[in-house]
Amino acid sequence: MKKRTPQSQSPDSDECLAMARFCMSANLRRTERLITRHYDAYLEPSGVTAVQLPMLAMIHTAPAPTFRLLTEQLELDRSTLSRNLNLLQRLGYIEIGPPSGPKPGPISLTAKGRKVLRVAHERWKLAHRDLLKMLGSGDAFTDGLAFLKQLRSGARKASAKRAAAH
Repeated sequence: MKKRTPQSQSPDSDECLAMARFCMSANLRRTERLITRHYDAYLEPSGVTAVQLPMLAMIHTAPAPTFRLLTEQLELDRSTLSRNLNLLQRLGYIEIGPPSGPKPGPISLTAKGRKVLRVAHERWKLAHRDLLKMLGSGDAFTDGLAFLKQLRSGARKASAKRAAAH
């Protein structure tokens, strides 16, 4: 019989349950999926999802939206952004102009995209209002946003520290 070392032992049931219960990443993902489904249900008639709406809004509001700006502002990796922008382009909501050398071309909303953004914004307001009602108090929402902002800041710092160590 082979002797098991601590490195080769799998976590026991209690340790696995603790990971599932206390892991920030797992809890955030579960919450994110529920909140996304909430917004998606309201946004469905508009033709965009909760993931796509911030992209359209950022393209609409940025003076010169670029792939780099969108990846930074939306905190998406370039391949995820490209995949989503390609879909928005196929749907006729955005235009991506011809590239300028190695840089991708300028990104802009089409007339159809502006219309979709208007409808989606109205639907988003309903989803947001109903979410606030479910939370019961304005403080819960405000405190939740403050916590998420603090968490993002800490995660960015930890990521930068890891990158500097490598």
